[in-house]
Amino acid sequence: MRRTILPLAALAIFAGPAAASRETAMPDTIRYRLSWKNPASQLYTVEATASAADDPIVFSLPAWRPGRYILQNYAANVQAVRARDAEGRPLDVEWIDLDSWRVEPDGADEVTLAYEWYAATFDAGSSLLGPGVAYFNPVNLLPWVEGRMGRPARLTLEVPDDWAVATQLDPAGGPTSAGSRTFTASDYHALVDAPTIAAAGLVRWDFALDEVPYHVVFRVVAGELAPGDHTQEGIVADIEAIAREQTALFGGAPYDEYWFLYQLVPYPFDHAVEHAASSSYVLPDKDFQNDKGYRFFLAVTAHELFHAWNVKRIRPAALWPYDYSAPQLTRLHWFTEGVTSYYENLTLMRAGLVSDSVYFELLGENIGSLQSSPGRLVTSASLASLTSWHSGYGAGNPNQSISFYTKGALIGLLLDLAVRDATDGARGLDDIMRGLYERYYQQNEGVPEDGIQRMAEEISGRPLDEFFAAYVHGTDELPYDSLLAVVGLAASEVPDTTKPAATLGLAVRKQGDDWTVTNVMPESPALAAGILRGD
Repeated sequence: MRRTILPLAALAIFAGPAAASRETAMPDTIRYRLSWKNPASQLYTVEATASAADDPIVFSLPAWRPGRYILQNYAANVQAVRARDAEGRPLDVEWIDLDSWRVEPDGADEVTLAYEWYAATFDAGSSLLGPGVAYFNPVNLLPWVEGRMGRPARLTLEVPDDWAVATQLDPAGGPTSAGSRTFTASDYHALVDAPTIAAAGLVRWDFALDEVPYHVVFRVVAGELAPGDHTQEGIVADIEAIAREQTALFGGAPYDEYWFLYQLVPYPFDHAVEHAASSSYVLPDKDFQNDKGYRFFLAVTAHELFHAWNVKRIRPAALWPYDYSAPQLTRLHWFTEGVTSYYENLTLMRAGLVSDSVYFELLGENIGSLQSSPGRLVTSASLASLTSWHSGYGAGNPNQSISFYTKGALIGLLLDLAVRDATDGARGLDDIMRGLYERYYQQNEGVPEDGIQRMAEEISGRPLDEFFAAYVHGTDELPYDSLLAVVGLAASEVPDTTKPAATLGLAVRKQGDDWTVTNVMPESPALAAGILRGD
């Protein structure tokens, strides 16, 4: 294991390992171009070019993206749709549904669909264009060609010469015109799984672990990178420690190269999204200024990196392969997201980045969060996974919904302890993760809906029907005491002496000079008094 810090000036294009031009070896490559006229308009010009014959060609935009299981209807940002042939002759194009267009080739050998795409949303899964930055998730704005999703893709970005580009996509390797950056992907899935930042002044730190290169990229929205008491060497060492723990768990990295893409903002905000060989973050620039903030920075880093295995590769069969046109329903997000949340803090403790006492404190906070949620007695973890498409991650009745992140993390803990108890400590959740990776991903298959339970039973040597029925598919209270006792721990509720012992059972939010009721708890004095949300 070795770490190498490479100079920022080593590359003007922050991209994957250089590759020889493959265009001649890639038949029927779908070509994309992304540009803009005035960044203040926040309008990208998107062009997609495909070979043509006699039949019409249909281009479609995704309705959702992996990592966020709600419909987002990206075509709502499309305007000025047009089509042309290779000589620039206009071709007939028609909207045929909410996010698809049909182009008539009219004898052309190739057709280009073009439109403007409004990019004014800034989070880790969206796209933004403005003076000084072009940030985009290709899944938002690049269409696929019906029937050709498996074909190679080539993306050219028209960006200023003094900008750098950070992306997991491979550079094409051939000559490009001034101001352009050209990248390739093996197919549409790989293309749209690559968040990309193009801007001047990106900060990049590099290291290598087991000969796999990692890149840590920062874009600071306001000012310059200010890591507080932390140094470049220290931050890189901490991220490397996270990567070392997780790759050791699975026996190596599943990617050839990895990118951490951080964008730091001068206001409270946190959002992150996983990808097969990168992760994208929008976080407060103050995270480096105190221990709690930095611990969160490391935890979210650990969470997204763990997703490189859990969900990007250990993926429910319902999502294998991705169908971007419609919801793909699974009851396993308590595992894909929740168990990933369990491993985020466990990784930090194993790597020595937090103490045992801090880990237990964080665990107690998670237990308290779930136990204070009325929805835990109404909605199971598997049902919350299935109906994320309904709720939008918290919309709807707050007394009915739960977070499958929080409950899934605690189910992961208890499943880990149950397996350890059954095997006298010889095996645990790590073995389940490795088993799923080998049995499903390495066989190019998705995990069936009962695959988690079957693997857990195989590893533990015990039937787990009651555990899964009660705690995954049911709403029984989680058995903290009995399973924590396996490792000599116990959970107890400690009164918060800073708050009154009695409660009305309502939540409020201050709006100007007034306070507004945001929730009324079931079986509470507030409910008995007839208080309503919005009062």
